[in-house]
Amino acid sequence: MPVSSSVSRRARAFTLIELLVVIAIIAILIALLLPAVQQAREAARRSQCQNNMKQIGLALHNYESTYMTFPPGTRGGRTFSNAGVKDGINWRTSILPYIDQAPVFNQLDFASSFGAGQTAAQAFANAAGQPSSNIVLSGLVVPGFLCPSSSLEVFPTSYTDHSGVVKTQSATGGGFNNNGRAMGIQYVGIQGAARNFDWIANGNDGRNFDCGHGYSCVQGMLPVNENKSIASCTDGTSNTILVAEQSGLSGSVNGGPGTNRTSNYYGGWSGARQNWVPNSSCTNTSDQWQTGTTCLRWAPNSKFEHAGNSHPYRNNTIINSFHTGGVFVLLADGSVRFISDNIDFQNLKKLAMRDDGQPIGEL
Repeated sequence: MPVSSSVSRRARAFTLIELLVVIAIIAILIALLLPAVQQAREAARRSQCQNNMKQIGLALHNYESTYMTFPPGTRGGRTFSNAGVKDGINWRTSILPYIDQAPVFNQLDFASSFGAGQTAAQAFANAAGQPSSNIVLSGLVVPGFLCPSSSLEVFPTSYTDHSGVVKTQSATGGGFNNNGRAMGIQYVGIQGAARNFDWIANGNDGRNFDCGHGYSCVQGMLPVNENKSIASCTDGTSNTILVAEQSGLSGSVNGGPGTNRTSNYYGGWSGARQNWVPNSSCTNTSDQWQTGTTCLRWAPNSKFEHAGNSHPYRNNTIINSFHTGGVFVLLADGSVRFISDNIDFQNLKKLAMRDDGQPIGEL
């Protein structure tokens, strides 16, 4: 009796070659799909970053509608000369009521420090050196102040100096004036621009001064210890930058890897160390740190860094991002634009200044 064909027929498995071919095809498909997924995710992150800046612009304009002026970009404390209370506020603190943080803002003591302090005991202290109600800022996270594409620490705990040494804070102070107590905000106010200017004969408009810790300037919409109204923006609000993204890494003079150089040395809420407007005589030349703003001196995403000073957070921090090819900026009219790394740097300086008579037209 013949054996049934169904019995004689055996199940046939993949050969090794066939299995390898299938695996290779799957790997190719994943390799093709992964970049598309990554691009889609980055597009979503870029869109969120852009929306963050639009909300910041709306908050600044609501502030301007209330007070008929924009806040100072960064300012010294009201009692900065008393008992060492020096760290006032910057524009980010000023707009808290307009970004759903009114309960926090209403607790703040504006006669006390807004600095994260060299030690935990000094953080947000009053004139007597005791903790003030400003301690509410310690640990506060405002998601709208963070770019979703950034890999920087939300609460910075160290910095890398120019020799490549990582510095943290000692128990007795020094080293780092934050150490995780205040968030590192990733959007920076624009004071104006540092010399030289190719449309001015001597390369200097007389409103930027290096009085210690790099150039400070007062030609922008968010200058040091001054308020500016929309009326002062004679170049036009669509031709003047209010805020720029600062969520990336800057290089170092020794050619080492990029590191955090954002304007958060005393924490993201702190302002200037002195209640002083930069001037040609450079009075009060000591302790001229300013947090929360920058006087533009370097191109976007520049890998150059200051030499001759171990502290990274000087007054000319670089605007940067993890977005490919450039950074987002908020213009004084509330619109957000993407600025290419390849922008003509003199044009960028014109955009940083509110009244230089050099509008550059559509970006």
